[in-house]
Amino acid sequence: MKLRHMSPALAALAILVSAGCAAPEDDTPAAGGEEPTAEVSTLEKDAAIADMLPADIKSSGVVRVASGVSFPPMEFFDTDNETVLGFDADLGKALGEVLGVEFKFSNTNFDGIIGGLSAGRYDLSLTSMIDKAERQEQVDFIDYLSSGVTFMVPKGNPEGLTEQLDLCGRTVAVEKSATGDIVADDISAECVADGKEAIDELPLPEQVATLQALSTGRADAVLALDLTLAYNVKQQPDDFEIPAEPFGLLPVGIPVPKDNPELRDAVAAALVKVQESGTYDDLLAKWNLTAQALEGAPINTGK
Repeated sequence: MKLRHMSPALAALAILVSAGCAAPEDDTPAAGGEEPTAEVSTLEKDAAIADMLPADIKSSGVVRVASGVSFPPMEFFDTDNETVLGFDADLGKALGEVLGVEFKFSNTNFDGIIGGLSAGRYDLSLTSMIDKAERQEQVDFIDYLSSGVTFMVPKGNPEGLTEQLDLCGRTVAVEKSATGDIVADDISAECVADGKEAIDELPLPEQVATLQALSTGRADAVLALDLTLAYNVKQQPDDFEIPAEPFGLLPVGIPVPKDNPELRDAVAAALVKVQESGTYDDLLAKWNLTAQALEGAPINTGK
């Protein structure tokens, strides 16, 4: 793979994808960029909320968190390729402080997360998963953000793509089974109904791989949540741009297995505590996500 004409950040992404790894190699810079330096205060354990936890988690002191750690600014690896940074990582830490347990993140491909929850390999997930009705058949969602969907193109927008149906007949990179993948199917249906070609979807295992596909010309656009695409543009303004407004607001939730309402309710109560403390707002500001704020901890509001 030739990297000479890529920016340093894109070269790092290319190395990652060509290696076929979920996490960066030891000598690869973090794909998410530098962590903001804003300080966030530590919270105290709330004994009453902590007592709501299931007995096994109280005993172990650990909540096993599934996450696709390649989705900045929500979750990405630091330069040590082990420490997870991002809004979700910080929120997990804050929730853990209220509950008196550690939120331990495990990196996994997005399309295996709900199966891993159902199989009992993880207790919950923090990975920017959209709360949708079909997913609620297997998990309950504690909603904690509101986000839209849009697409990103190479700087200068050489194909002149500005709205959803401009993607008809185009090659669009998406993270497999993630929101962009689902929305691409919906747009393709609209394309066909309008007498146009369906989207030529390019599903890839990680969000970082979609950026590399766009940068090398394998894709005409990347379709994903607006919060991550805005971060990508901020990190690489000479490489990418977002030519379209978000398609609509969708709730982002923390999925918990449906057979574990104790954990669901404990985490929901902890989330409200984090909001009331002001820490939630601090984290939104730290990661430039204030526009995605969602009040309370509603359950299963996705349609």
